[in-house]
Amino acid sequence: MKPSRKFLSLPIVSLSEGQHIGYVKSLVIDARTKSLAALVVDLKGFFKDQRIIPYGKVISVGDDAITIDKGAHVEKSANLPEILSLIKEKLSIIGTRVITQSGKTLGVAEEYFIESETGRITQIQISGGKLEGLLNGKAILQAEYISTIGQDVIVTEKGSETHLVTADKGLSDSFKSLVHSTSHLASETTHSFGKYFKKKEPLDFAQEPREGESLPLDQDGVIVTESTLEPSETTEIASSPSASASEEDSSSSAPNPITKENLV
Repeated sequence: MKPSRKFLSLPIVSLSEGQHIGYVKSLVIDARTKSLAALVVDLKGFFKDQRIIPYGKVISVGDDAITIDKGAHVEKSANLPEILSLIKEKLSIIGTRVITQSGKTLGVAEEYFIESETGRITQIQISGGKLEGLLNGKAILQAEYISTIGQDVIVTEKGSETHLVTADKGLSDSFKSLVHSTSHLASETTHSFGKYFKKKEPLDFAQEPREGESLPLDQDGVIVTESTLEPSETTEIASSPSASASEEDSSSSAPNPITKENLV
């Protein structure tokens, strides 16, 4: 399925001769069958007569070229009266107003999509009108709900507005997913910064340690208090023996020095 604009300006190549015939100039629409009837060819060189290729002669529509079997399939429009009459109707879907059978305006056809294998029109993209409140106002309507393709308006079945599908639904879902992931990342980042910048109390030089005891400092020279420790660290310090107790134990267990009085 390709948008109609993707057909325009594609080169046309004949497979039998290996010849580049020309480019797609425009598309001929058959309103009755809601499909492409032919391709109007912009031929290489200088030709006065309009040349067309019946869509039934198209072998393949690729990303870079359209292929046909042989160059003989490129014909003068005068030789194909049925297609010539369609050309004279000058039907154009793009830019045509879309209304329902009940008289409700859906908007303006902005694009239509084609099944490249058959030339069948599968859906149209509508903008404006009833859709102004939907994101950027674009929606898709399947061609099965189109009853008439006219020169002035495209008429759709009664109640077809309920079958409109927002064209940007996929983009909207992706955006919501992006917002969710970004919010989650921001929450984790805030938690990490909060844990890193713990509250620390400045060193108080007026606070004198007791005899035989030194104030606990961290690697930044800040006094470690209960407010700067995690609960597990506070419990560990509370359960460990104090430095002064260790010094007293070591001093009491040390042997007496030998003096002259002890030898007498």
